[in-house]
Amino acid sequence: MRRGDLRRALALVRRRTHRAPPLQVRLLEKDDCHLCAEAHRALRRIALERPLEIERVDILGVDDVTRDRYVLRIPVLVVGRRELDAAGLEDAAIERWLREVAGSG
Repeated sequence: MRRGDLRRALALVRRRTHRAPPLQVRLLEKDDCHLCAEAHRALRRIALERPLEIERVDILGVDDVTRDRYVLRIPVLVVGRRELDAAGLEDAAIERWLREVAGSG
């Protein structure tokens, strides 16, 4: 590896090393849901740029009230008391919402 390549690699690592505490994000989902899988992939892509701690919650394994509330809305992102119906949203829209939520909390 050349010296310049090493410097560029180290700069990339420094830029991708998060210094802020991670934002706690719950992803309400269920098995065999392609929209849920895409929302999770979007969160993982966003987590490359900002610190996120993603908790995946299968709504079929929770109480009836919670399941009934979310079964038709999934995937749903939850940060604190705020919720976002994430079905079909692009990464930029999710990232904008996360910035808004992080700034208001």
